[in-house]
Amino acid sequence: MNTEELTMLLARIQVLDNRQVDQLTIEAWSPLLTGIPYEEAVEAVNGHFAESTDYLQPAHITARVRAKRRAALPQTMSEEAPPACPDGAHRWLPDGTCLYCTERRDR
Repeated sequence: MNTEELTMLLARIQVLDNRQVDQLTIEAWSPLLTGIPYEEAVEAVNGHFAESTDYLQPAHITARVRAKRRAALPQTMSEEAPPACPDGAHRWLPDGTCLYCTERRDR
């Protein structure tokens, strides 16, 4: 987000919570929102004010952006139990568990 976009974002926030925004505010917020595009920041600000009465801080914005990005990642872990090893080809670890499935053997 560039300085002009950050200024527009802080103006939006100012309208919503009546905070005072000056050049020092812009300079203080700028490094805290590095890497967050303006559109995502606006969405996070809107979400915050729609759901919370807390005084908005940069951390609220970054947390919402990260949560949305995490939610958009593909799910790589299945909730289902792993299948048994094909043809009973277990690979036993020293603790008696199979590397590939949920089988366990007595030592």
